[in-house]
Amino acid sequence: MSPSKQDVVEPALVSIVMPSLNQDKYIGAAIDSILAQDYANVELVVADGGSTDQTLGILSDYSSRDARLRWSSRPDNGPAQALNIALAQVRGTIIGWLNSDDLYTPGAIRRAVDELHKDPRLLMVYGQAEHVDKQGETLGLYPTLMPATPVEKFKEGCFICQPSMFFRRTVRVLLGNLDETLKASFDFDYWLRAFLAFQDRIGFVDVVQAKSRLHDDCITLRMRRSVALEGMEILSRHLGSAPKEWFLTYVDELLLEGETSELGTARREHLVETATLAAKWLSPDEKNDMEAELLRRLNGN
Repeated sequence: MSPSKQDVVEPALVSIVMPSLNQDKYIGAAIDSILAQDYANVELVVADGGSTDQTLGILSDYSSRDARLRWSSRPDNGPAQALNIALAQVRGTIIGWLNSDDLYTPGAIRRAVDELHKDPRLLMVYGQAEHVDKQGETLGLYPTLMPATPVEKFKEGCFICQPSMFFRRTVRVLLGNLDETLKASFDFDYWLRAFLAFQDRIGFVDVVQAKSRLHDDCITLRMRRSVALEGMEILSRHLGSAPKEWFLTYVDELLLEGETSELGTARREHLVETATLAAKWLSPDEKNDMEAELLRRLNGN
């Protein structure tokens, strides 16, 4: 007997939001990784920040060939605002977020939807991910940890790779918008807020769901100082304080760019200034230890 109309359940509409700004080298591959998924009931909402390269032409071409892509372009104050603009336009009940230089792996959307449908209590689900270079070659696995991980582990770094996350539209009601005052770590803030609000309602797909691209123009590499300071601010806001290692890791990265003996006055002053900014997010003991460690590194010890 064939199923009646009442028995046929339409697959959930999945809305993918994508912030974009001058990523014409990568955005086509990002779009393809969405529209070529084996889960067809998808819409892609792109919020472009006023690209001046070939991005708008690429978006126009794709949208003329596939009505699942909607886009707009206007100046914004950063990717968090672009994402909030896109999120306000979604029609789906499940939301994914893919940056314009990242990629979904084949089957990623269906696996996330299946996991959410399998357990209606789940509000979010994320998976494994890989770092890739600008050519798309694998650099290594992202250091992902399971949802049962103690929330304090966020102090050691973000263990959720942003493009691997899917969530129900309900999450926006519970958590609100992304924090637009943050320019680099708004995703870290959102995941930490989610873990504090409903950690037991976050699921996991133990498969590589996404590829996060590292290149000179990406936030992770281009805004290392902001990533460190904002991460410390977020940890202090939600968990009481941040570890000094967030700042010292940034120091070590900067020192690797030149021998300590070759450090100019400008770089030293930059690190001292950054330490002053970081200190407000530390406990008194951690602040004293950070200052001693910075002095030791600057003296080449």
